[in-house]
Amino acid sequence: MAKKYEEILSDIKNNVLSPIYIITGDESYYIDELADAFEHTLLDESEKDFNQTLYYGGDISVDNILASAKQYPIMAERRLVLVREAQDMDKKDWSKFDTYFNCPVPSSIIVICYKYKKIEAAFKKKVDKIGVVFESKKLYDNAVPQWTVNYAKTIGLSIKTPVSQIIADYLGNNLGNIANELSKLKLNIKEGEEITIDKIQEHIGISKDFNVFELQKALSVRDILTANKIINYFDANPKENPIQLILPSLFSYFTKILIAAQVGEKTPQNIAQAIGISQYFANEYISAVRIYSIEKLFQIISLIREYDLKSKGLNVAPNQSNGDLLKELIFKITH
Repeated sequence: MAKKYEEILSDIKNNVLSPIYIITGDESYYIDELADAFEHTLLDESEKDFNQTLYYGGDISVDNILASAKQYPIMAERRLVLVREAQDMDKKDWSKFDTYFNCPVPSSIIVICYKYKKIEAAFKKKVDKIGVVFESKKLYDNAVPQWTVNYAKTIGLSIKTPVSQIIADYLGNNLGNIANELSKLKLNIKEGEEITIDKIQEHIGISKDFNVFELQKALSVRDILTANKIINYFDANPKENPIQLILPSLFSYFTKILIAAQVGEKTPQNIAQAIGISQYFANEYISAVRIYSIEKLFQIISLIREYDLKSKGLNVAPNQSNGDLLKELIFKITH
């Protein structure tokens, strides 16, 4: 049966378990969190040596999983067979589970973590009949700020939506990265202290004057001088400002401007609602809409895609650095 993330955590806590779990999807955060929950809470430390087997998909086959699952627990109630990175296994082997599914060992729990790729529908359907299937889906970009607010609360931090929007824009929709940065931030602020933009700039590594948000602001009013100063800073500090973070941020930003450009009555409230941001940032998008035509916005989005491919080594000129690519891209955006 299909279950939600919170339901599976509750089942682990309450000892209500199924013989097999498939944890799959393109959002790795929830897959890793559930794998950790099974690994660290299902068995006592004294039981793990003889009753917990951890595999990685690239190193094993279904035969290894089944051999472990068919063993009976030693001085414990159950055995756990946990398979991480199962997407690296040979898909042809999945049919070997068929016989086991007809009569699973009741004291064994098999957990298969399958990231990014789609697991075979036929296999998932078989698991669904006797066990649990969880699909971990990527959040839409406009849902990430609220997720950030909610996650911060779970670890005892306070953060407001405008600040969480900045974190989401900077780190993207990789929930694992956001959770890691907030956890590190927790070590550097007082209990109950609100996370401010200054705290983010200080502890997450965003330069106060030279960061992707300031670049976006400069581009929103076509401030070519400031935009070039920021790009020069990025070029001089590539480790702190990798192009792999900058380009997705610009792509998301101009996509939102394009959506805003197509809103009828361009009030802050309407713009914020259309692109899923706080009204705190809406005027910036309204300014950009006045400067960039819809045709130009389509061109800019296409350019960012082109330079993303170039940053990965496709159709790039010899000896052209990432800094050179950014300077060239910004010139084409602003002219």
